[in-house]
Amino acid sequence: MNPVFTIAKWGGRYWAVFDGDGLICLAVYKKGALEVKRRLEQMERRSREESSLPTAASPGPNPVPDLSLPV
Repeated sequence: MNPVFTIAKWGGRYWAVFDGDGLICLAVYKKGALEVKRRLEQMERRSREESSLPTAASPGPNPVPDLSLPV
């Protein structure tokens, strides 16, 4: 699921950053709210990229052969 981060005016003075319907933070300046949104999206992208990398449990198409000598 891809979260959708949005920014909306909150009251007369603040800017709100939302994750779907959930409020994440309030900022006094729109520039601050945009920066929070940018960083959240960046973290989300990195998380997706890391989860798509092969792990030791699933080495992928070219696993390293076991070259250890028998004991």
